[in-house]
Amino acid sequence: IWKQGETKPSGLEPKLIERILEIAGYEYNFIDDYVYNKNGDVRLDVITDGKADITIRSITITEDRKQKVNFSEPYYYDGASALVLAKSGIESKDDFQNKTVYAFDFTTAYDWAKGNLQESEIVSYEDFSGDQAPEKLLLEGKIDVYLGDRSFLKTLLSKSPNFKLLDDTYTREPFGIAVDKDQPQLLNDINNA
Repeated sequence: IWKQGETKPSGLEPKLIERILEIAGYEYNFIDDYVYNKNGDVRLDVITDGKADITIRSITITEDRKQKVNFSEPYYYDGASALVLAKSGIESKDDFQNKTVYAFDFTTAYDWAKGNLQESEIVSYEDFSGDQAPEKLLLEGKIDVYLGDRSFLKTLLSKSPNFKLLDDTYTREPFGIAVDKDQPQLLNDINNA
């Protein structure tokens, strides 16, 4: 999270990259002025656009993403899970049939939904006007299921007693630090640190 007026983001991943870069002996700064006007994955595009050298933000290492950036060794494993309204009656993915399922279209949760939920309506941010958070769409009844990284969805549970996190995790995925392909030494130093 990067709160307005703060000089840097807070959270586990910013602390992790700060410590890694400290161990590796690098000076760094967080980019706070990148204007993103595309439909894609800002986490990778900030590197391919030449605005950052490194990105760390719950990025699953995939073969497709390796075409754009290099990845560090995995620093965490997570997987896609589902957040629903507690009163929805949805207990498992079997209950997703004929439901509206939300996932950001640049995520592996979206790919999993497209491949495994043929009887559901799969939607993403471009299907809604404005900058509406999926958890708000869930509370408003505009979606039935929000698919995302289990660790992140757990943090949303504290935001409303109306949420329920289903027990299942549908994938197991390694998270890595994305690094500019033109900087192999930086990648090596990150992995060593």
